[in-house]
Amino acid sequence: MKKTIVALLALILTAGCFEIDQTINLEKDLSGTADFHLGIDLEPMVVIMAQFAHEMSGKTGPVSEAELAKARTEFKKSSSSKSETEEMSRGDVEKGLPEGVKLLDYKVAEREFGVVTDFKFGFDRISKLVGVKLPSKGGDDPTKKNVIDSPFEGLELEEKGNTLTLRTKPLNPQEAVAKETAEAPKMDAATEKLMKDAFSKMRVSYRITAPFTIVSHNATRKQGNTLIWEYDMDRFEALSKSGKLDDAGVRVTYKR
Repeated sequence: MKKTIVALLALILTAGCFEIDQTINLEKDLSGTADFHLGIDLEPMVVIMAQFAHEMSGKTGPVSEAELAKARTEFKKSSSSKSETEEMSRGDVEKGLPEGVKLLDYKVAEREFGVVTDFKFGFDRISKLVGVKLPSKGGDDPTKKNVIDSPFEGLELEEKGNTLTLRTKPLNPQEAVAKETAEAPKMDAATEKLMKDAFSKMRVSYRITAPFTIVSHNATRKQGNTLIWEYDMDRFEALSKSGKLDDAGVRVTYKR
């Protein structure tokens, strides 16, 4: 029973509404800057925790406002009691950077029920961004791991003659959470709905700006010489069901 409860806690503590933005500004020599924004709203997690407490106490039916208020209060107390040493430091981030990539700026802003983290990197060649690793705290504790620890994973640069092609696979936090909680007990229909609701406002976007002529692209939209790709939970699910998720990856070919 205790093992089951721990697994369930690991599951709900990775639930949240994610906001991911990745922006790359490329120069002619393929150097440039890259911004990575990660916002996590944990209020959906608070709702799920309240639901578990409600059911484990033997109650049925919807969670009351009083139970939600109690869960919010307990969450705030837990958050405020965390040591500052548990937060990712600038030095921690810099240790995970490959040669040719520098951390230009790093900011963390607390929300009432979440946190917003912003990174700005400088690189001497765009292909080196794939080696960026964000540190994790807590060892084997799944509740303290980063859902996203390789922000530029899958980034590829292909050069042919006077053209260059950039590709990457869109980061899907829902997929990352599923991997982290693969050994957790199977969720019932009500809990599965709560988890789905937690991701309902998920937003992922990519922006690439480059001083080259665009030959082809699969971006959602274009603003000047900036290409923008946008994803949400509905789009990820539709692409997954159609089997065309790989085709939805960020892709652009430029002529120098």
